[in-house]
Amino acid sequence: MRVAIFTDNFRTDMGGGTKVVYDLANKLKEENHEVLIVSGKTATSENGKFKILKLPSLKYPFYDNAEAIFPNFLLVKKLNEFSPDIIHFHDPFTAGITAVVAAKLLSKKVVGTIHIHPLHMTQYSLRFDNGLAAKKLVGFFSKFSDGLSFVSKEQMNLYSKYLSGEGNYRVIYPGIPDIFFTDKVPSFGKRVITVSRLAPEKNLFFAIRVISEIQRVMDVEYILVGNGPEREKLESYSLSIGAKVKFLGAVKREDLKELYLNSSVFFLPSKTETFGLVFAEAMACGLPVVALNKGSAPEVVGNGGIICEEDEKVVSKAISELLVNKELWVKKSKAAKRRAEVFNLNDFVKNFLEFYRTTIELGS
Repeated sequence: MRVAIFTDNFRTDMGGGTKVVYDLANKLKEENHEVLIVSGKTATSENGKFKILKLPSLKYPFYDNAEAIFPNFLLVKKLNEFSPDIIHFHDPFTAGITAVVAAKLLSKKVVGTIHIHPLHMTQYSLRFDNGLAAKKLVGFFSKFSDGLSFVSKEQMNLYSKYLSGEGNYRVIYPGIPDIFFTDKVPSFGKRVITVSRLAPEKNLFFAIRVISEIQRVMDVEYILVGNGPEREKLESYSLSIGAKVKFLGAVKREDLKELYLNSSVFFLPSKTETFGLVFAEAMACGLPVVALNKGSAPEVVGNGGIICEEDEKVVSKAISELLVNKELWVKKSKAAKRRAEVFNLNDFVKNFLEFYRTTIELGS
């Protein structure tokens, strides 16, 4: 199959949504499908692995290093030469608009995958609309696309009211790279790890308060992996309340496995995850997860950890129990590994190929 993937950003140094796009493209290539990436000026390809059509792009001012792409006169020509069986855009921004227009001009079927939480657009641009703009934007795209996929049931429910009629909509869980599935077992002990963009939507000030409470009664190491606009504030806050936090900064994805295996509990109190790749990665390594009963966390984590209400004492107790109760920890570690098996790359790509084929057949 020949798939043209439109995305505003195609780089491995960005968040979960862009990693999902990269994983999809990579696995399609491995299975001998033809892939064309249509993206911005900073799109990267290791050793020329992917055909990339770089369109004009502008830096998005509200989100780290993100781009917005725009069509040029070569787009239709290059797409026509590639002759895709289907066009697949990711998120309803300029890449989505460009993909839909190009598909109509070439009479090709077009599908989209929505990664964003409605509140994220509110947070980084329209600070007053409470997610309404994103919901209406996805609803608009549902009218002009031949199908839309969502990364979790929770996320699809957020948009369902705004989708057009009885359309071709489905949930396709992301898959995580095989490197995270291992026979090794993480370390039962006193190390808690968070892997996250250091940004407001991740609720990391709450995380630090929880860790501070735990550290008052036991010696716990807390590692925070990632960079983002709130790093300096988080570092200052940690010092001000006496929390011991080791900020590791950005870490290559392939190096996360060893960090997970050398930790005891994965903790992320984000309230607006639409999926949360790091939940699945940590669980694949056998790391029990502690998360809030918000967003997609309950759906993704399942029994692979402990889901809590947003209360510092409740969450600190859950983490503490996993750190001291080996029987509970072993039970949750095994459950985490089992739960993560749902999120494998083979099923991920198989589900997308089936989505592509059924969409192509619709109306044929």
